[in-house]
Amino acid sequence: MKTVVSALVMIGIALSLFVGCSEGTTLLNIASGPLGGSWHPIGGAMGQIINKHVEGVRVNVESTGGGVENVRLLGSKQVDIALTIAATALDGYRGAPPYQQVYSNLRTLVPSFELGYLQMVVLEESSLEWVDDIRGRRVTVGPVGHGSIPRQREIYRKIGMSFEDFTPVYLPYLESLQALGDGRVDVSIVYNAPPAATIIQFGVTNGFRLLSLHEQHRKALAQKHSYFLPVTIPKSVYGLGQDTLTVATANVVLVRESLPDELVYQITRALFEHLNDLRAAHPSMQSFEPQKAVLGQVLPLHPGAQRYFQEMGLVGRAKGE
Repeated sequence: MKTVVSALVMIGIALSLFVGCSEGTTLLNIASGPLGGSWHPIGGAMGQIINKHVEGVRVNVESTGGGVENVRLLGSKQVDIALTIAATALDGYRGAPPYQQVYSNLRTLVPSFELGYLQMVVLEESSLEWVDDIRGRRVTVGPVGHGSIPRQREIYRKIGMSFEDFTPVYLPYLESLQALGDGRVDVSIVYNAPPAATIIQFGVTNGFRLLSLHEQHRKALAQKHSYFLPVTIPKSVYGLGQDTLTVATANVVLVRESLPDELVYQITRALFEHLNDLRAAHPSMQSFEPQKAVLGQVLPLHPGAQRYFQEMGLVGRAKGE
């Protein structure tokens, strides 16, 4: 009897899937990011726009460990669209560390949809003031596979440090801030666009500050790696006592090279024709504009996306001209 019931349940699930996805429907997977970060709601908004405005396409949005994992998932054809850090995308395309193979099938859909900021959170009463004060401390660096980890290594290297100079703890952002509040770690790194929802939530019950990066280190990073941008988080963003000097890197939307040109064209057009839906996904997207979206391209555009940008008169910018 149990076997019959199980079989009927499986048949029911199969029928529901069949009804939900009619014959000829193209199924796509988007690798977004961890819960609590900005990429998860942004990826969700992209999926909703595509589902609603691109005929014959159904999108599933996956929560992932972040940029490094997303490049692997896209490069190995496990997903079709992925959000990642531009510099991480370039590492995957070249087969540079942390990757052990070349992912030559990566193509650009949106060269820059937001900036990811290095945000190093400490409790208000902490004695730490600057990024290089974390020596000997317990520091949450983000979830395993997050795209910011290679960038963090570059930052520390430029200021004469490495992961060996402190104790790295790999936790998702929400859990990492909980660990900070409980006193189990000294610093919690949230590498995404401010205002970060997890930091705002943390601040409801905890006083906190952000560590700044010395100006000479910011300049040195920008000179060494063109994808690092010196940025300032105004004190008003989190209601802090002073501005925070830090660095940021551009975030990019990638697609698989083998996706049909017409499909990618329709997806690109749908996203840019419904910018208000994207802007509403996360505060970091409020200033999202087509002119900014095509800046900082590091990988070749997918022909479908390139066609749309050409029609909009933005392709010169997208090519870095």
